[in-house]
Amino acid sequence: MARAPFLDKFAARRQHANVRDSLEHVMRNIEAVLNTKKGYGFFMHDFGLGGYTEKLGTRELVEALTAEIQQEITQHEPRLAEPEVKLRGRDSALWLYFDCKGTFDEQPCHLTLMFHSTTGRVRVQAEDT
Repeated sequence: MARAPFLDKFAARRQHANVRDSLEHVMRNIEAVLNTKKGYGFFMHDFGLGGYTEKLGTRELVEALTAEIQQEITQHEPRLAEPEVKLRGRDSALWLYFDCKGTFDEQPCHLTLMFHSTTGRVRVQAEDT
């Protein structure tokens, strides 16, 4: 089996760094952070979102969740500068939709965060700015 040329190793490492610094990687990281429940899956006890089943369907859920999402993104995704999270709306399938605006790579960035109010599942999508 032939070995890769010496300089190709550095090119592959540089390509990997570009993928790691992409908006796609930032979105996956936000999803991973927000899909982790506090007290589970990480060595930091306060990592991830808390449980909201006792507040299901209330205004307190939305206010607490919005603040916690904002805090988790600010704390655990430094590549997204000055994130601002606001509730956009909800649908009949129990999804809450949040706008997350900030700056990524010195460019305006707009993400949609979807939180399923029954399961606690979070999805992240990029929006055109």
